[in-house]
Amino acid sequence: MAPTLSAFTLPQAVAETFIVALFYGFYLITTCYANRWLFFADEGWKLRKNIHWFMAVMTNLLATLSLVNMTMILRDTISQSTFVEEGHRPEEYVFASWVAPVGCVLANLIALVSDVVLIYRLWVVYGRRLRVICFPVFLWAGGIVCTVLQAYLQVKHIHDPDFGPYQWASVNMSVGPGIVLIPFWGSTVILNAYSTGLLIRRIRKASGEGENPTMAKQLRHLLRILMESGILYLAVSIAHFFVWFGQDNFAIHVVGGLNLIIMAIAFNLILIRTANSRAEGEEAEHHDTGMSAIHFKSKPTMIPVEYQSSLETESAVYPS
Repeated sequence: MAPTLSAFTLPQAVAETFIVALFYGFYLITTCYANRWLFFADEGWKLRKNIHWFMAVMTNLLATLSLVNMTMILRDTISQSTFVEEGHRPEEYVFASWVAPVGCVLANLIALVSDVVLIYRLWVVYGRRLRVICFPVFLWAGGIVCTVLQAYLQVKHIHDPDFGPYQWASVNMSVGPGIVLIPFWGSTVILNAYSTGLLIRRIRKASGEGENPTMAKQLRHLLRILMESGILYLAVSIAHFFVWFGQDNFAIHVVGGLNLIIMAIAFNLILIRTANSRAEGEEAEHHDTGMSAIHFKSKPTMIPVEYQSSLETESAVYPS
């Protein structure tokens, strides 16, 4: 007998909304801080001369998608509460047919936006070498294919409930077809583990080769930022991947909602902390008579200024 999901009750919907909304509040704060560093100078509120528009667009696109996702969660909870207040039984409530397809596409888009920025960072740190990002780009492209296929399957399933291999796929079918979500979220976890690992390896190597103590300290701090944010992202992504194989509908909804918000928070934290670190480093350089560029003892490792300036410029630092 195929496994069945537990009922998703009204109290659980309210609890999910409260938990996700709480974390969404934290996310809004980090988004404001991230935009402050992206659009304004380090000191004061003067607009930057060179705004990194790619990061600015990606940051606010992620914020827009997250806002729409949060709005959908609130809408569903309010609709379910109104339905019960009208005298109906909670278990009789049926979600609108468009909710599942739109919600899953939104979730996938949030992950894809975060992943494309990670790939971009990897590309820049490795001196724009395409071969370094071939594998992540392949996984990312696969995610796009899965998203399109998922939307098709869900829309088709609305019109024909018997369509698809739903009899054997032992994952949550009320949120999204498991035959698509398994490769999508699996590839997302692999992409992030692979890309973050390469970034850490590259920056760790550069921090050991640099002769400038101040710059080496900044790179070590950047390394710590990447490790902390990467662990945060991977932890919630792995939890979200495995919760789909369970039968607790409440856990699936809560972890699914938190996965998207924590993913976005980790995205912003990298921007905020690297920008703050760069600003502190520039201030320290004013009191330092030593060299301000990275010099290497052996074969040079190229680390871009972009990472030290929260991806606000695109030039790389080469050894002199």
